[in-house]
Amino acid sequence: SQIERRMIMEQWPDMHNAEISKRLGKRWKLLPDYEKIPFIKEAERLRLKHMADY
Repeated sequence: SQIERRMIMEQWPDMHNAEISKRLGKRWKLLPDYEKIPFIKEAERLRLKHMADY
């Protein structure tokens, strides 16, 4: 998401954050499940780390 967000910001530097988030959401929904797996695993790892830290 951070990489995708950066790419959008480079292409359209005047775009508002809300519009960038909408575009990222649309891209996410279009991804097949097998491409989402690494991101879902990373989110789970970060969630568990946060729970352990706090």
